[in-house]
Amino acid sequence: MIFLALFLAQTDLAGQAIREEDKDKRQAIVAQLRKLEFAAVEKAVRESPRGPTKLEVGKVLERQSKSDLDGEAFTYAVHLPPAYDPAKAWPLLVTLHGTGGNGTAWIQTWLRTVRDKYVVIAPTTPRHTWGARQGHFYALTAIREMMDELRIDGDRIYLDGMSMGGGGAFRLAEHFPDRWAAIGPRCNVPDIRVKKDKTFVTMLAENFHGVPVYWVVGAKDEKVSIELARAGKTDLEAAKGELVYREFPDGGHDWSLEKDEAVLDWYDKHARNPYPEDLVWKSYEKIFARAWWVEVTRRTDPPPMIIVHMDQKNQESERRTELRPPAVVKAKRKGNALEITTEEVLQLRVWLDDAMVDLDKPVTITVNGRKLHDGMVKRSVDTLIDETRRRHDTSMTFSAYVDLKVK
Repeated sequence: MIFLALFLAQTDLAGQAIREEDKDKRQAIVAQLRKLEFAAVEKAVRESPRGPTKLEVGKVLERQSKSDLDGEAFTYAVHLPPAYDPAKAWPLLVTLHGTGGNGTAWIQTWLRTVRDKYVVIAPTTPRHTWGARQGHFYALTAIREMMDELRIDGDRIYLDGMSMGGGGAFRLAEHFPDRWAAIGPRCNVPDIRVKKDKTFVTMLAENFHGVPVYWVVGAKDEKVSIELARAGKTDLEAAKGELVYREFPDGGHDWSLEKDEAVLDWYDKHARNPYPEDLVWKSYEKIFARAWWVEVTRRTDPPPMIIVHMDQKNQESERRTELRPPAVVKAKRKGNALEITTEEVLQLRVWLDDAMVDLDKPVTITVNGRKLHDGMVKRSVDTLIDETRRRHDTSMTFSAYVDLKVK
């Protein structure tokens, strides 16, 4: 009983540190956590409990929120299964509507099938596409709020969508591949562009190396070219990730091409590996600089290309800067030895945790054939709390890091 009481006290303290917005108050709590055994603090962070929620189970609620990107108001629909219990961690299904749709109507698509299996959320984007950063953060903000309020399993977050929503599922997976257990886009394609020789290239295909994909398309789709889908399929296969590609010969632009039960059963077989031993991360944009345990903190500066992203009415939504060639990081780890190769990277941060290496022993990091680190790396409660707050993900914690000058 004494051990249980201590653990509950530590868990509550860790939860307070994560939730506290006032910096001085948070530092005071962290100072108390530093006096405790580190392993107990990390366990408390990972198992931070959730209390009763104001959400009513078994019903769809439309919630008002403000984007973590820029404070813009938006809404999202949420459905808690009738059996929701905060004593256990629940999987989360994020589903994205198509052009002109809304989350409150679209969430109904899944409710018959998911029953008591998943918490489901469906954000609404009235103007921007899901490919714009505003669209990204409608989804990411809704996820963050649900993870703050509910007991969500960070290793079982699934993402899908129809039409524009299917494209959004691809875009969110391209730029944030470490967030998802699996994705299931329908009737759209990843970011595919036409080269000078008129062939197609999937810009960030490599990032699907670590993201399982269940992709549904119709060969007679009049809105999305099947040639684009087939080109994307080839590129995703080359990335050597898990891909289920379902092309229906007589199918058009229709969600019902595939049975929802088949996709849900496939989701059930997948969980995210938060600390992969083999990862690939590619980015053309500085605003997307991190995945899993690697972060590009400085890259080369070739002449910028300004890319205009259009909204649902084909009007300008935002402008983003792309740099070519892209920054690429390929990393493998075995025990405490990490081997990394990079392209167009000047400085790199490698995030660490006892869940992936033994921080009681030296860590060696080799980059582009050069050993850049060989020694101990100290755990830090401050890093643990700060990173958990930054990522809002208690299933993928980091308690240490090493900064490296690559060039």
